[in-house]
Amino acid sequence: MKEPITPIDQQAPTPKTSTNEFVNTNVLSIALLAIFALGDIGFSIYNGLSASAGLVAVTLALQVFSKLLVNSNNQFLSPTTVFILTAAAILAMVIVDGFALGSFLYFFPALVIYLVSTIDTNDEKRYRNLKAISLTFAVAVVAGYFLLPNQKILLTTNYLPIFRFFAVVVLTVLLSKKLVAVKPAVQRASGLSAYSEAIFQNSLDGYLVFDQETKEVKDHNQRISGLFALPSEVDLKKLFMTQVLMRYLAEDSANKELLMDMIPDNWHGEATFINHRKEKFYSYIKSVVYQKEGNNYQVLSIRDISTIKASDEKLKEYKESVEKAGRAKARFLSSMSHELRTPLNGIIGTSNLIKIEADLPESIQKHVDVLLYSSEHMLGIINDILDFSKIDAGKLELNKQSFSIDKCTDNIIASFESQFKNKNIRLVFEKSPELKATHVLSDETKLSQVITNLLSNALKFTLVGSVTLSVKTTALTKNKISILFEISDTGIGIPKEKQKEIFQGFSQVHAAELSRRFGGTGLGLTISEKLVTIFGGELKVESELEKGSRFYFTIAFDTTAPAAPIFNIPVAEDNADIRGIKILVVEDNEINVTILKSFLKKWEVQVMEAGNGVHALEILKYHRFDLILMDLEMPEMDGYAAIKIIRQTDTATPILAFTASLLENMDNILSEAGFNGYVLKPFRPAALKAKIELYAPHRKILYA
Repeated sequence: MKEPITPIDQQAPTPKTSTNEFVNTNVLSIALLAIFALGDIGFSIYNGLSASAGLVAVTLALQVFSKLLVNSNNQFLSPTTVFILTAAAILAMVIVDGFALGSFLYFFPALVIYLVSTIDTNDEKRYRNLKAISLTFAVAVVAGYFLLPNQKILLTTNYLPIFRFFAVVVLTVLLSKKLVAVKPAVQRASGLSAYSEAIFQNSLDGYLVFDQETKEVKDHNQRISGLFALPSEVDLKKLFMTQVLMRYLAEDSANKELLMDMIPDNWHGEATFINHRKEKFYSYIKSVVYQKEGNNYQVLSIRDISTIKASDEKLKEYKESVEKAGRAKARFLSSMSHELRTPLNGIIGTSNLIKIEADLPESIQKHVDVLLYSSEHMLGIINDILDFSKIDAGKLELNKQSFSIDKCTDNIIASFESQFKNKNIRLVFEKSPELKATHVLSDETKLSQVITNLLSNALKFTLVGSVTLSVKTTALTKNKISILFEISDTGIGIPKEKQKEIFQGFSQVHAAELSRRFGGTGLGLTISEKLVTIFGGELKVESELEKGSRFYFTIAFDTTAPAAPIFNIPVAEDNADIRGIKILVVEDNEINVTILKSFLKKWEVQVMEAGNGVHALEILKYHRFDLILMDLEMPEMDGYAAIKIIRQTDTATPILAFTASLLENMDNILSEAGFNGYVLKPFRPAALKAKIELYAPHRKILYA
């Protein structure tokens, strides 16, 4: 193609249209020039002006040659050359005609020739020259008429000078008017063509233009040459679009079949190419169609997205590595939970065993109490760190079940009564009466954890006075209830400037001396604040030094009907007795087995033990039990695999998970696995005994 084809939204009048206008102008000017010049040549010969006749003939031939035989975009004779030759002819004719006829007005024909020779140019400077020449011509006519010594020659020599004068004036006006009409179109065409060409060639996207009917490549920009690393001898214009795609489209390219078959008129998508240097690059392609001069052309814009693809791959790899690290962290936390809580089970269990020994000296009793308190405190710290790690990783979600806010808060208050009594701090509990008949759908465990943390904090920092738990309804509809939870105390308070820091992890807002005195990791409030956020509330604080603190938050719950618990827990009789109950303990840790057996034997429970799931299955072939306590993590066969096999033939025997692992959504996980409930290690003896009373049938089974 002679000129680049640009997309329809960038099209402008092309040089071809302007060239047609110039051709039409040249034909007109040459016709007028030829008629006039031939007449002038005849006049010159008739009057014996052979030199002038020859010069006019040569100039006419020069103009015809430069106008018709030379491409306007690649002129054989430059405008400067034409100007110099024409000026020389004018000078020669002025001299010859002027002296021969006694009048220098006979240089008019040369001026007309020069005038016509400038019509085919779109150069602004030449156009200005034309106007200057026209003005000079007018001045010369007027000056010559008045200054010539023999003015009558214009009237007496021949009528032809008058005709020539008239013809020059008329021709000048006509041709100047034509130039004025052509010039704006010339400027528009040349200006927009250059602008479109600049955009086309310098775009960051590669453009491939092909005939939609023949599929022949008509044009492309410089960016295509760069994208495909085309050597100088390769010309895509000699190929069809299918050949280009067959040569450069990668085998594993996206949308390959679509691109090779028929590219839709208005389509965009990805593709992969291999350039001339056998380098792969990824691209984003957009297809548009437009018409020009009756033909349909399709343009493919090709954008290199290799960098974006590489970034996506790195992001994907990074995401996978983060997820892998997250899974490793989860496994680590689960393992650490198990490994830390297992020895603590030995410490706490042994402490409890010693504590129930008869005739224990008071000094030993005090030492055991310290040991028990320290181990329980360490257990709390471990739980806080594990909870914080889960929250920080965004792993905690609400395990929604139906429960009673009334019973939940009653249980929490009951668990704190002895601690408040020992410290001689009054515990006040206030709640709305309508909560007694209301059940909500939410996570009871996490709500209890928040309230427990706040009560523990209030108790720790209150030396005298009271702590109040207030649970009040703020809004109640058919399906929703909003409850304000408030824990206030008369403790040491929090400095105002430190109140924004108390929810930051591992933060101690009091002075170092007080922090050491009261202890703690500084995670309790952080965990509570995060959990309240998960519930959709906001934990707020109001406090004043030496006057106490008030923590409060509001949560909107969905109300629901009471639901049966996940685990089918039988109701124990008032005089329940576990003596004689037969229990299988499946546990690989010898310390845990020793402590557990010690308590069970004190309660006169019959015990058998298995070191793993395989051993347990072998025992169950020959013995029946009232209850099975099974660890989850064991060698050879863990608790999950063992219970799966047991439940294939025995769905009646209660099986409790005896585990040190704190699992998220633990109730559902263990219920789906087939367990009836669980006992967390380290266990409290009274809690374990209550579990056995509730789950085991109240009858004695003798050893087989």
